[in-house]
Amino acid sequence: MKVLVLGAGIVGVAAAWYLADAGHEVEVIDREAGAALGTSWANAGQMPGAGVLPWVSPAVPATILRHFGKVDAPYLIHLKPDPAIWLWAIGFLRNCTRARVTEITANLRRLAEFSLAETQALRAAENIIYDLSTRGILHTFAKAEGFDKAARAAAQEPEAARPRVLDRQAALALEPALAARPDMIAGALHYDRDESGDCNKFATGLAAAATRRGVRFNWGETVTDIIVENGRATGARTNAGEQRADVVVMCLGSASAPLTRRAGLRIPVYPVKGYAATIPVGPGAPDIAIMDRDIKAGILRIGDRLRIAGTAELAGYNTHLDTRRARALLAAMMKRFPEGGDASQAELWTGLRPMTPNCLPLLGETPLPGLMLNTGHGSLGWTLACGSGRVIAEIVSGRPAPVDMRGLQLRRLR
Repeated sequence: MKVLVLGAGIVGVAAAWYLADAGHEVEVIDREAGAALGTSWANAGQMPGAGVLPWVSPAVPATILRHFGKVDAPYLIHLKPDPAIWLWAIGFLRNCTRARVTEITANLRRLAEFSLAETQALRAAENIIYDLSTRGILHTFAKAEGFDKAARAAAQEPEAARPRVLDRQAALALEPALAARPDMIAGALHYDRDESGDCNKFATGLAAAATRRGVRFNWGETVTDIIVENGRATGARTNAGEQRADVVVMCLGSASAPLTRRAGLRIPVYPVKGYAATIPVGPGAPDIAIMDRDIKAGILRIGDRLRIAGTAELAGYNTHLDTRRARALLAAMMKRFPEGGDASQAELWTGLRPMTPNCLPLLGETPLPGLMLNTGHGSLGWTLACGSGRVIAEIVSGRPAPVDMRGLQLRRLR
């Protein structure tokens, strides 16, 4: 079967590899010059399994109000006359109830754990090198109240998913770099089976492996429309012409929504802007990947670089780099790790994460025959990419999905 994959971020590259591995003829279209050069370029690099968390939380509404209008706000909504922003934001806030968060987290964790296992198997099979760390992810808390609450919640987790609960001294022993500001660490949760690394390097290596399996990558082509004939998706139009296929797999992240809408299908994916700052590593850089639960940001050592990535900004499809927000993240990292690296050489970045209101991706078939969705992964594109790619390959091949699909298929989101 001929399959056309739209998009070569980490999600699209993974889908292409699994589809080729399943025996399909695969062609990929992407506007960039190589793999993972868009939203996948400078993400937080963390691959949680049991430690995965959705952005929705009962604490989010209060956080938005408390930081409203601040340049360093973890959640920032631009007051624009765009109905799509408000519809998405309302849906997001409706998912911040305790009951919905519990359900969403279970669905997300199931896919994340499956995806982590797939990633581990894939890197072994293809010998992909990407600054891998298997030391886990350390969730840190600056305030005792937040730590105590998280520790109580962790104690209720199933044993297989339960993190190690570390007091201040135990956290400092695990990650000595935290001792630079011991006043900023009340305790931590250590998800010791989670991983981290360089998403771009992984995607580049996987694209090379996919090419060896016969996948054709069309770089520098921009998809302009999905071709629909007799009520079925039969290919895509690009600035270079038309490509035909038996199945079209939508992996274009934030660009997925406008393209599917032109084909007569509405999907609840909206761009949420994130920022990152990357600096040359210094003697006081942490060795273990950190999820700072106070500032809602990930801090990661990637080889000889140290990166912080985070924040959520609703600003439509605006890709402007607001240096104030990126530098606010950088300042937060340097405050925690004063000798973490050379801030004067910071590389600042911004990208649009494709997010659904419930923080779950959209996978599988659509009401438009021939069109498959593999989009809406938000900030968890790399975390969920290999699991999602395997799901898509199985469904395209006419086999059952290898993971429970509750919450992951296109439907009207609550």
